[in-house]
Amino acid sequence: MSKSATATDEAESSARTLIDASALIALLGAEPAAGEVQEMLNRGAAMTTLNLAEAIDRLKRRYDLEIERTRPVIEGLLAKSLMLLPLGPPQAWRAGEIRAAHYHRSRCPISLADAVLVASAPAGGRIASSDGSLLTVAASEGIATAVLPDSKGRRASVR
Repeated sequence: MSKSATATDEAESSARTLIDASALIALLGAEPAAGEVQEMLNRGAAMTTLNLAEAIDRLKRRYDLEIERTRPVIEGLLAKSLMLLPLGPPQAWRAGEIRAAHYHRSRCPISLADAVLVASAPAGGRIASSDGSLLTVAASEGIATAVLPDSKGRRASVR
């Protein structure tokens, strides 16, 4: 096996668990899911660039954490254990299809960022989140899920 094939295989295996913005927020906000998220990161996890942007936004709005304070922490995770997945045309098209098929304002308010996450999941991968709508959509698309506790310690049910 060539060196580049080995690097690709390692990147794909570390991308098998995709975390959403709520997971990164739980870690940095010391919420109940922080330990589980840390374990996922220890094994290697990934998130999309759009989910990262959503996490940065929500960390500022929910915890009033300044970006200058969170940047070194997040960049440290990116350097060690969190792989970023870019949004390319295939994922963009698929995300649009997923959100159009599943979104409903009250029954399934899946965000566009979370539709991108579902569209980015690799074969055999799983998505970790505390967001019930995201997890339900992922499961309906044939993607394994890991249900994390929300900020109050409750776990969503996947429909």
